[in-house]
Amino acid sequence: MDTIRLATEALIRLFQAEIDPHTVLVAADDVFEATDVPALLLQGPTLVEDARRRTLAQWTERDQTAMTCRRGRYPRLYHLDFELVASAGDERSLLTLVGNVAALYQRMPLLAVPELGDLPLTEVTPLGGWRRVNLSNLRQASGRLRLEDCPVGDADDLQTKTGRLISTPIIAITVGGRT
Repeated sequence: MDTIRLATEALIRLFQAEIDPHTVLVAADDVFEATDVPALLLQGPTLVEDARRRTLAQWTERDQTAMTCRRGRYPRLYHLDFELVASAGDERSLLTLVGNVAALYQRMPLLAVPELGDLPLTEVTPLGGWRRVNLSNLRQASGRLRLEDCPVGDADDLQTKTGRLISTPIIAITVGGRT
C-alpha cells in the first residue's frame, strides 16, 4: 500500500477542486517556474516521523461472537510537509489566492484519503509568512502545510491477519473424579 502517494494525490485533488484546477506538485528540491498565472504549486512532500508514537507492538482485535481475531503491526506515522507557493501576475490576484487558501484550511481541517481515512491538514506557516527567493517578475507568497499522521509501512506491516481465537477446542468432562 503506497500511503504517501495516496495522501499526496488526495491533497492535490483537494487544491485542484477547491482553489485552482491547475495546481501542480513539484519535488521537494526541484527548481520550478510557474508558466501560467495564477498558479498554485505544492512542493514536497518532506517526511518527518512522529517518533514519539513509534511502537514495535502488535494490535489485536477480537470478535468474541464469531470466535475470530485480526492482528497486525502498528505502522509508523509520518507527517508530510509541503511548501505551498502561490504565484500571480498582480497583487490583487495573489491576495485572492491567499484568501482562498486560508478559507480552505478553515473549511477542511481533515483530508479524506481513500483507504486511509481522515488525515489532519495543518497550516504550519500562513501564505506570505515563509520567506523564499523570488527570481521571477511574478508576485509570490509562500507558506507551509502539513498532513499529519500518515501511516507508513511495507505490505507486511499494513496487512492484517485473520484467524480463529481457539484453533482446537478441547472439552474435558469430569465425572466422579475421572476425565
